[in-house]
Amino acid sequence: MDRVLRAATRVFLDRGFSATSMSDLVAATGMNRAGLYAAFGSKHQLYITALQRYRDDTEPELRAIARRATAREAADDDPADALRAVAEILDVVVRHSKEGGFVVRAAVELADDPATMRRVQDAWTDLERDLAAILARAVERGELDPAADPGRLARTALVFVQGALVTGHADEDDSRLADAAAGLVDLLASYRPSATAAPIRSQAADDALLNES
Repeated sequence: MDRVLRAATRVFLDRGFSATSMSDLVAATGMNRAGLYAAFGSKHQLYITALQRYRDDTEPELRAIARRATAREAADDDPADALRAVAEILDVVVRHSKEGGFVVRAAVELADDPATMRRVQDAWTDLERDLAAILARAVERGELDPAADPGRLARTALVFVQGALVTGHADEDDSRLADAAAGLVDLLASYRPSATAAPIRSQAADDALLNES
């Protein structure tokens, strides 16, 4: 069933929900129409199941980054743990943006569908919570200024992620998104107490520079 869901996900990402026919799904998954209906009930339910599987596949990497950055036993002698974690999360987002950003595509195409939007909102809420936890830990450790608002900064980062998933899919210029990710990290770094602190670069930005050389 994993193979079927992955194949269906690719079709939905390539064509969108409305433009995908059951014939397209039959051709991509190798299951006949009766088998697909027996397993999932409808094209809509297959879409919902594929969306959830996409989250299950992509989000553990983000959760792992957040756990490392917020762990109480994390080393306090590294003044860049939180910003580096945000940069790592943005690197993951840049990478997944090239795959089409299934969650954002779902929000755009099926904004009026409660079942879809419940999963979309869950995904965004989880990411915003993780980002806020990382930034709150940074304030606690003195990595960011005590006046910094972790919740507001996390929401700013979340809106960037939402836009990045759209931009990365549509824009052929890889460096644009990588530069924007690095710029967001620079913005967060401006909240660091020390004006002489070394900048934290996103790996995506470094990769883009290498590709240009």
